[in-house]
Amino acid sequence: MHPDFKPLQYTNRAIGSSFHHDVVFATPNELKYVLGEPTWGNIDGTLSLEELNENKVNIEWYMEMPDGNIFTVYDYKEYRVLHPNEQVEWHIGGHDRFTTHLAKQLLSGVLQEAADELRHSMNKGAKFNWID
Repeated sequence: MHPDFKPLQYTNRAIGSSFHHDVVFATPNELKYVLGEPTWGNIDGTLSLEELNENKVNIEWYMEMPDGNIFTVYDYKEYRVLHPNEQVEWHIGGHDRFTTHLAKQLLSGVLQEAADELRHSMNKGAKFNWID
């Protein structure tokens, strides 16, 4: 997990976060690489139809930025098994537009750093695989 983020356990502080039209595109494995294990859910199709309908997401992270602001990252209404290396549109939720925009900028930068790290490792002949 990237040091700019610290994972949150399920907390009331994340409840009430909203989508403010900020999204990032990444694979589930890329997000796991930079954010760590998700707070809730999975992508392997083992969530029940009831869970999917109730939550509208397969997988979600509750994250805290260095300034203490909380944001969530989640796939919204995919309702299907996600391949670990499939590009997915991820919604960013937060308590206000400023928080979600800042989270998007920070997360985009961290994802770019991870991609650069991968490219650098591959150029040195290292084997690198997003899949656990």
